[in-house]
Amino acid sequence: MNKKTLSFFRICHQWIGLIGGWFLFLIFISGTISIFDKEITQWMQPELGQHPIAKTISSKALNQSFASWEKYKHIHKNLIALPTDRDPYIKVLHFQDNMLQGVVIDPREGNILPVRATGGGYFIDSLHNNLFIGRYIGGAIVLIIGIAFLLVLISGVIIYLPTLIKNAFFIYHKPTTLRFKSDIHTITGLFFLPFLFIVCISGILFLAPRYMPNGAPPPISTPPKQAAIKQQPPELLPLLKKAETHFNSMPSSIVFTKKEIKFFEGDQQHIARFKNYISFDKKTGQPTSSSTNITPLTLLNKTLLGIHTVRAGDILLRIVFATMGLFSSILIAYGLLFYSQKKRNSQLSTRSIPRLYVDKTIEGINIGIIMGSLIAITTLLWLNRLLPVSLTDRMHWEIRGFFITFFLIICCGIIASLCDKIKLVWISLMGILSSLCLFLPFLDYIQTGRYLNAAINNHNYLYVTIDAIIFLFGVVFLRLYFYIQKKGKN
Repeated sequence: MNKKTLSFFRICHQWIGLIGGWFLFLIFISGTISIFDKEITQWMQPELGQHPIAKTISSKALNQSFASWEKYKHIHKNLIALPTDRDPYIKVLHFQDNMLQGVVIDPREGNILPVRATGGGYFIDSLHNNLFIGRYIGGAIVLIIGIAFLLVLISGVIIYLPTLIKNAFFIYHKPTTLRFKSDIHTITGLFFLPFLFIVCISGILFLAPRYMPNGAPPPISTPPKQAAIKQQPPELLPLLKKAETHFNSMPSSIVFTKKEIKFFEGDQQHIARFKNYISFDKKTGQPTSSSTNITPLTLLNKTLLGIHTVRAGDILLRIVFATMGLFSSILIAYGLLFYSQKKRNSQLSTRSIPRLYVDKTIEGINIGIIMGSLIAITTLLWLNRLLPVSLTDRMHWEIRGFFITFFLIICCGIIASLCDKIKLVWISLMGILSSLCLFLPFLDYIQTGRYLNAAINNHNYLYVTIDAIIFLFGVVFLRLYFYIQKKGKN
């Protein structure tokens, strides 16, 4: 390969990786967390802990679900989510304000469970899918970033192809050198390259059909008709039993159309995201249609999407994918920081004053994006416990708190970089992050101790487990805090 072509790929990898990395870090972190979106939502609704986990679904619960669904049926996207091992409650959900929200129903007793309003895992999932900007505008931005990320991966392979084997078995032994850090970035990227390619391509395949010429138009919510005739509640329990027999497992959700009731198979049954369904006539209750066989190309597409969403398999598979997502986030963060250090160490005396301030601003943004994403997500969890349950518009105050914190940290990073206080801002922000993680479990027990105790009595250990994981991350961040502090003194 000639030098001009190689130089072109280096520029692509550097600048597309830099600008795309600002978005990609948040997308990867939120995507990693959203693997456990259902568990996060339950943790952010601690009132559920006082209710025993039901193993059956009653006719009363399904009737209540239909009654709750009727209030939101005018909204384009709505459904009844049925209990699963991960989320053992009935949830009547509708898509509003860029995410799913709705009510929680006890599957056995059939009553609506009073829980605090929260974005929960649905907000994190929306952040990953469309940056919480909107399904079509935000989705388009994420799609462009995904295509750019694919170019970054390809250019990275081309740039380092001549030395990939060499770097895989040899790293320079001076950790302070830029070459050592470059090799770490290269080898980490090489190790996670299959995972990165799969999530990148599957993400593009997931978003691209929305913008095809034959794609569906943006959903428009229409107000409910004032003189609408109230529907007679259908007998859902017998239909649920038929659907369960058809799938040989509990369906995951119910969707209503004008003439049909559709039951969808759970994603956890297959690696591929089939979305198998069976439909029943609303009036007669007789089967009308069901999912058909698909082509090999469609199977490949659905398999990639299934891998991306990680709905199949048990907790072990989700932990493996979350670990790969976490290390991929570290890879992106490392690339951003490597760019900053490379610019900081390169010919300081020959750089013009404007270029110097541009590089400092970029370094501040890099710090702000990395630490802002982590601190803002932790702040979201703190606000979930601190905001009054009766607060009007409570869910949106949680989300506002997230974005205020995120952009505030970015501003702090830029100001600190312009003032040559890089190490100080790293120490300060890492100290804040570690403190938030370490003290959150204690705040949780102070604020929701009775729910936590009730959950343990009901053999529901989800809340304790998440608290323990957050505390462990706090220990890791505390170790990083002391490491950065020690380096700052040297």
